[in-house]
Amino acid sequence: MFIARSAARVRLARLGFLLLCLGPTAGLTAWAVHRRSEAHRVALEQRWQEILGVPLAVRAVDHPRPGVIRLEGVALPAAGGGVTLRLPLVELESSANEDRLRVPRLRGDAAAAAVLIGLARDWLIDDVRFRRTCVIEVADFAWTETPAAGLERAAGPRSSAATLRIECVARPEARALRIVHRSATDDEVRIVRGPRPEAADEAGPPAITITADCRQPVPLDVVAVAAGLPLQWSAACREALVAGTLTADWTAAGWSGSAQGSIGQVSLEAAAAAVGGRASGIADVTVSKLVWTNDRLSDGLFECTAGPGSVGGRLFDRFVMALGARPGSAARPLPPGGERPFDLLACLVALGPHGVQILPTSRMPAAIAAYDREPLLLPPPSAAPSDRVAWLLSAPGTTFGPAAGPGAWLISVLPNASEASPKAESPARF
Repeated sequence: MFIARSAARVRLARLGFLLLCLGPTAGLTAWAVHRRSEAHRVALEQRWQEILGVPLAVRAVDHPRPGVIRLEGVALPAAGGGVTLRLPLVELESSANEDRLRVPRLRGDAAAAAVLIGLARDWLIDDVRFRRTCVIEVADFAWTETPAAGLERAAGPRSSAATLRIECVARPEARALRIVHRSATDDEVRIVRGPRPEAADEAGPPAITITADCRQPVPLDVVAVAAGLPLQWSAACREALVAGTLTADWTAAGWSGSAQGSIGQVSLEAAAAAVGGRASGIADVTVSKLVWTNDRLSDGLFECTAGPGSVGGRLFDRFVMALGARPGSAARPLPPGGERPFDLLACLVALGPHGVQILPTSRMPAAIAAYDREPLLLPPPSAAPSDRVAWLLSAPGTTFGPAAGPGAWLISVLPNASEASPKAESPARF
């Protein structure tokens, strides 16, 4: 037993007690206060912004257990105001070589998809910034409509709730991304990036392979954004849903692959408004075959049906002039600004090196549109060149080939009969 024999020894014992007992307690208390402080939240925001490369806002940070961070009120601000993506709760668990994110609920639209697809693209090609394997689990996921500019996010779901699992597997020689959507069926998308070329004569980007099997409908605007189309074009895909299979490969020469499936609930009003026209009705498209080589379509066969509905007189005239179609007996003169109603529209669209050919179907062997049991529009006698089809989707008043908008994009991907060989000299983009 220690017996104090001097005041100096008593003071030394008290000082040792403070240093060995109260000191660590005070340090732990200060560390706990810092972990719940505003400075810690801001530092965590800045760290994730540097890693992800996108703006990020977090309302609160919690550490429920060792190795786990719980983020509340995660939001990705939009460039023009509002919020691109909102996550009420995110739980991040890190191990030696893997990060696991658990999200209880997520509602996404085309704008949110554009952000997530951009992150996935960066993760696939950037080995320096993203070095770890990551698994994302969403317990309740559904697509919603993209709200108009300046409005809050839409509440109406476009798909039934399902679970979503995203696996980002990082290996020294390759990378893979696997997306599994589980509802009535298990839909899956796989993206595999091969090893980078090492030899000097093989300089170029690594090959990428995509396979997708989606039986549950996916919003068409989300697919359009994933294909690289501008987000502002998503209004033309309003309410439309797509399902099917896809296989694609990307090399230095560009994208090549094939797809088949269906596109349903296409709003003719939204599609016509995108090209400066007026129409009404709902259309369905069956994609029997779609093949593209080096970023350009090479073969395709579609069946389109719609009706009842109507089409503006000026847009109807553009169909006649661009495609070489012939007005039927139901195409009577209209007053300025009038619309032509139709009971049924049914046609086959075949595209290839010959151009774009519009053919009748077995439902209407003699016409492609009818009204009141009379033919409204007869099929063109021959295929239309790609530039004529692109002109059809240009803004009213365009005299020559379109320089911007859907028409310009379409002319860049439709078959080009004058192109003798694939455009291998054009730079590849992903």
